[in-house]
Amino acid sequence: MCDLRPAEPLTPARRRAFLVLILACVVVAGAYVAWAATRDRTAGGAASPAPAAAPMAQPDPGGATVVFQHVSGDASNGRVAVAPAEAPRRRVLTGLTCERVHVAAGRGLCLMGEQGLTGPRYKVRIFDSRFRVRHELKVQGLLSRARVSPDGRYGATTGFVAGHSYAKEGAFSTHTTIVDMARGTIVGNLEEFVATRDGRRVRSADVNFWGVTFARDGDGFYATMATGGRTWLMHGSISRRSMRALHENVECPSLSPDDTRVAYKKRVEKGSVIWQLHVLDLRTMRETKLAETEAVDDQVEWLDGETVLYGMADGTIRQQPADGSGTPRTFLDHALSPAIVAAAARS
Repeated sequence: MCDLRPAEPLTPARRRAFLVLILACVVVAGAYVAWAATRDRTAGGAASPAPAAAPMAQPDPGGATVVFQHVSGDASNGRVAVAPAEAPRRRVLTGLTCERVHVAAGRGLCLMGEQGLTGPRYKVRIFDSRFRVRHELKVQGLLSRARVSPDGRYGATTGFVAGHSYAKEGAFSTHTTIVDMARGTIVGNLEEFVATRDGRRVRSADVNFWGVTFARDGDGFYATMATGGRTWLMHGSISRRSMRALHENVECPSLSPDDTRVAYKKRVEKGSVIWQLHVLDLRTMRETKLAETEAVDDQVEWLDGETVLYGMADGTIRQQPADGSGTPRTFLDHALSPAIVAAAARS
């Protein structure tokens, strides 16, 4: 999956490289659409997905379930899979294909890229606990992030788009949308919300938001705001359509199950390592660096209150303690975009 962030000022060489990467993403998206269309025609004019899995609770009636994107070198690549969190290698493939997936409270978000008439865009599919698509929206841009609130009321998607007047040539901007999961409608774009920092409203033309994570009440959320080459952790309310800055140098936050900590990528730029994972205690604002030494470009998921999961570029999901101790280890091979469904929350 192509995962791009708003660009900082680029040198001519870096701009050319960035444009090549964008072109590659578009080509891949177009190739996938062409392949899917050919497959559907071969099947007699209609898609013939594998039977959907039983409800999210089926793989492990007694414990938590992990929902994720299956990664393979064959036609099953990108299929949404389900497995018991205690034995994640016992995966069951569903009939749904996604490039990014997230689920909570019996509802899920599936992002799938395609090539539109005006450029790349992505489908936002809302599915139920049996992985049946209930609503579909189309949003311009290159897909990146998806999140569902713990109560299943709202979802959030982030894509990257070109053409903002402030953006330099070759730079992309974010488009982060809040979705009503029950109705299948758009609630709003985070750029429409009132954002403040140090008590003053942020009015910069270059402001961008991405990486939403929701609080347990479904209304509160955290997200990344970028402006002037710096990023902040924002805390907001959907009903009040507002947010305020809490902490600098935070990207792709993920709120812990008890709403007390945020795991995130922190930009460090140490050689080939651009980001490293940290956890911020929201009560004390104390940062803890996690044990992973490799670069991580993902919005992490909490396995439980003590452990985080995250995807790596090699198509594996790793896990590590959230307190900075221990050693990272593989949670699941041939997989990305994990989402944990607690036993009590399944339907």
